[in-house]
Amino acid sequence: MTTTQESLSTNKPAPKSIFASRTFWGAMLTLVVAIAPKVGEMVDNKKVDGASISQLIVLFGTTTLTIIGRVEAKRPIYTPDGVPGPNKSDLAQ
Repeated sequence: MTTTQESLSTNKPAPKSIFASRTFWGAMLTLVVAIAPKVGEMVDNKKVDGASISQLIVLFGTTTLTIIGRVEAKRPIYTPDGVPGPNKSDLAQ
C-alpha cells in the first residue's frame, strides 16, 4: 500500500449524504443555469430541434459524470497555496 492509501484507510472521513455535497449542488445549479435558456428558446419557438436536444443530452451527461465522480471519489484533493481548500502540506503526514 502506498502512503496515501494507508492514510486513507486509517483516517476515513465520516460519510455524508449526496445532498450535503457542495459538488452535487454546484453541478445541479450549473445544469439548471445551462439548460434554462435552451428550454426557454424551445418554448418560445414552440419547436424542438435536433441541435437543442443534443445540447441538452450533453449537459445532462456531463452533469451525471460530475456527480458520479464525486460519489466515487476516494482520494482527498488539495488546492494551490493561497486558494481556499486544503493545501498539499495540510494532507501530508
